[in-house]
Amino acid sequence: MKPQPAFSKLTLFDVDGTLLRTATGHPAAFVEGFRQVYGVDTHIDVIKHNGMTDQQVITEVLKKNGLDESEILPKLGDCMSVMVDYFKSVEDSIEVEVLSGVPELLAEFQKRNCLIGLVTGNLEPIAYVKMRRAGLRNYFSLGGFGSDHISRAELVKLAVHRAREQYGFEPAANVFHFGDAPQDMWAGSTAGVSAVGITTGIYTADELKAAGAWVVVESLADTRRIVELIFG
Repeated sequence: MKPQPAFSKLTLFDVDGTLLRTATGHPAAFVEGFRQVYGVDTHIDVIKHNGMTDQQVITEVLKKNGLDESEILPKLGDCMSVMVDYFKSVEDSIEVEVLSGVPELLAEFQKRNCLIGLVTGNLEPIAYVKMRRAGLRNYFSLGGFGSDHISRAELVKLAVHRAREQYGFEPAANVFHFGDAPQDMWAGSTAGVSAVGITTGIYTADELKAAGAWVVVESLADTRRIVELIFG
């Protein structure tokens, strides 16, 4: 007989607006990257950056400042490296606000032997610094990150691939992607997984449903309903 896989479910979480309300230091990391690598004095609020991957944010902010892709893309890796170095240098001073119900839900998923990962536009080292500062790092085994690809749908696919390769996880219909932005919902549905919308960001339930949400809940504090949705 074939051995049963260790995990029957894979749950993937966006970071900003889904697990955390705020995390200081990240916007300043962009500023440092723009200044050191491109010689541009700007910040991310010149665009509507909610739901974008960090690579998208870098690209769109610099375009807004008059650069084109031929100037941006060759230095993109350098910019991300500067951002990571800066963020790690201020790690001890970073303040995070964990959204209501997050630790309890993650603990419940862990108790049920659920494989838990991140799918976030954050660069991988930045995402994990945030999780350490939030006291949540030990819940997450893998992920897809803004340093991996510019497209969120590819990040979901990559996280599922890593679950299969590293843990022998067989996806079937057992992957759930939680996020607060339409881009998260589009990414989940495009990657063929169930997208769970959370209205803890700036988007409404209707906007999340229109973007492809399988279901929408008010917050991750609704542990009982979420557990019922995932585990039946």
